[in-house]
Amino acid sequence: MQKINLVQLFLSITFLFFSIDSYAQNYPLSLEYKEGKIKASIQTNGVNSYFFLESLLPQTTTEANTELILNDGNTIKTSKPVRYFENECTVINTITKTLYGLQWDMEIKGKGKPWSVPIETILKWENNEAIQFWTTWPDNQTKQDITEWQDPFETVPLQNLSMVYGGETHWSRNTFAIPMASSFIKEKNIGISFIQSLEDTILDLQMNTSADGSIAYRHINHRISNENIIHIRHHIVLHEADWRAGMNWMYENYKSFFLPQQPLVNDIAGCGAYSSYEGELDTMKYKKMAFSINWKASLDFPYMGMFIPPVKNDEEKWERYKQGGITVGDGYASVKSLKEYSERFKQMGFHTLSYFNVTEFGNKIIYPYQRTYSDEKDYWKNANDFLYNKLPSAMLRPQKIMPDWDSRPIYSNWEDCVAMDPGDSAYQNFLLHQVKLHIEKIPASSGICIDRLDWLRYYNGGADDGVSFIDGNKTRSLILSWNNIMAKLGPLMHQNNKVIFCNPLYRRIDLMKEIDGIYDEFGNNPHSLNLCAQMAMFKPIIAWTISKEDFKLNPDAYFQQHLYMGAFLTVPFPGNDHTINPDSSIEKFYLDYGVMLNAIKGRQWILSPNVVSVKDESAKANIFKVKEKLIIPVIDGKQNSQVSLLLKLPYQILKKDKLLIKVLYPGERSWKKIAVQKFANEMNLPMQLKRGCALISLE
Repeated sequence: MQKINLVQLFLSITFLFFSIDSYAQNYPLSLEYKEGKIKASIQTNGVNSYFFLESLLPQTTTEANTELILNDGNTIKTSKPVRYFENECTVINTITKTLYGLQWDMEIKGKGKPWSVPIETILKWENNEAIQFWTTWPDNQTKQDITEWQDPFETVPLQNLSMVYGGETHWSRNTFAIPMASSFIKEKNIGISFIQSLEDTILDLQMNTSADGSIAYRHINHRISNENIIHIRHHIVLHEADWRAGMNWMYENYKSFFLPQQPLVNDIAGCGAYSSYEGELDTMKYKKMAFSINWKASLDFPYMGMFIPPVKNDEEKWERYKQGGITVGDGYASVKSLKEYSERFKQMGFHTLSYFNVTEFGNKIIYPYQRTYSDEKDYWKNANDFLYNKLPSAMLRPQKIMPDWDSRPIYSNWEDCVAMDPGDSAYQNFLLHQVKLHIEKIPASSGICIDRLDWLRYYNGGADDGVSFIDGNKTRSLILSWNNIMAKLGPLMHQNNKVIFCNPLYRRIDLMKEIDGIYDEFGNNPHSLNLCAQMAMFKPIIAWTISKEDFKLNPDAYFQQHLYMGAFLTVPFPGNDHTINPDSSIEKFYLDYGVMLNAIKGRQWILSPNVVSVKDESAKANIFKVKEKLIIPVIDGKQNSQVSLLLKLPYQILKKDKLLIKVLYPGERSWKKIAVQKFANEMNLPMQLKRGCALISLE
């Protein structure tokens, strides 16, 4: 039996579970209220660093002084009356000291009829000369070239930035994926993370920073009225000067958004495909490429949304949708054929994800409606009949885009399908019935992958969620519609041992609560890969690869960046739909990196502060836990250089007194033993690189 060092064990447990609280106790935050301002200070070696906390409703006026309700040394509570033309509200701020730092609660109580203005909460450093800043962005926003991959974990001095939570579009680079803003005073080893609670109702959210030391959240489109109270909670977390420390607090306190609801997703994840191909495969070759999942391309259904139609029996065939007028196979599908495909694929050792979509419906939708079938039982045979007769109230009526008198549907960019609101009860019941059919009729399928979350940016002017308000109108945010349907759809799938992947496009961690994995359609773009990978630190992510042009002049760098971010790729697969097709000139690189990609299957990011670094920054390194091992990808080094890694490992991670160290290089099929080394909280590890890369295993 392995002898356990009780001192190391105690120290490591303390480090992992109490490090932030104890850190805040070592460098306590003090609060004071003076001349209408809330001021916090951190004392280190007798020197204070100050920041101010302020709430603001732009365009409004305050007709009375802020009232101080409570100031007892532990809590400051204030109340402020606000007027906007004939509209009024009261803003109450409560700042309380906690073990981790501060908790800031803001409540807005409206009077009279509904209205809306932006709501800003601001952390302003008194002196920001030493401040380094980081958030969950695609890169630190200092370089113009967005076509080349950039490390998203590099900090930068505070600068004038305006970023959108999830992104204005799926091309947006000025985006953050997790609402946390971290400031580092590195010479004092102090970090402060300004965090928006994921339990709040978050509609549109911006983060604005300025070179003079200001960090502000801006909530937009919230309804201020006497019928509801707006609540916004922030955590101000004191920790070490490393992004991992703040991220670890976020993970520990909001695990349901970070962890997969169905853990078996890590057993089935690997490189992917998006193909309708149903023929024979060289299974050994694809396993060597780390291939595992096919997201069955969306050509089995008669039209978008009618994924399994109400046929009389499993043998009855329907005509598959012809994308671009092209017939796939014999042009027909049945429940039996879908079932047999997944069974056959599973026997090969691979997994199927069925295509799913909750925000788009139909194909070749026309306006105005012209009836095709008169008998209700036949409506499903024509997308227009089913939509206009069964789901008319679900069609999205985007506020600010379509006037009330215009009843035309909003068309998607794919084959004339239309945008839908999954919060509509009739449509939601239809979708949940489709999910039940998938579970019942295709048992060998591992789950579904939900496409097109980008529609969740919209508000439905034809419905009311009770909290959103745009241009003087009550609306329904599709964010809340998504939360509503996923609270039902998620447990239904997970209780039946099925997983849920999604193609985000709208990259927000609060949308991920019921999602087990990500298949990112824009993953070949560096900004999307980085944003989605940060949301998926404890979930598998598969990145889209369109063609060998994605690899450009440096395939090694492309693969190594995915290893660093813990991401799988799309493999060259027959029948791939707008993704990479078989090509021996690029398949050799998949075979070179296949063993490495298989080695990160089930990886979870290690978020202990400063856990791994490379001396002189001569390469980049990340660190994951994979079952009972630690896996360290080292990338971006010189061709055949030697680097020196510094590891700061809590004992609790592996609980081993001796560590077997192995290395794997691109193009090699087996691991090479390097050494057996006694565990220490700090270890220096020299390592030779090949092709600028090494994958290190500690076990």
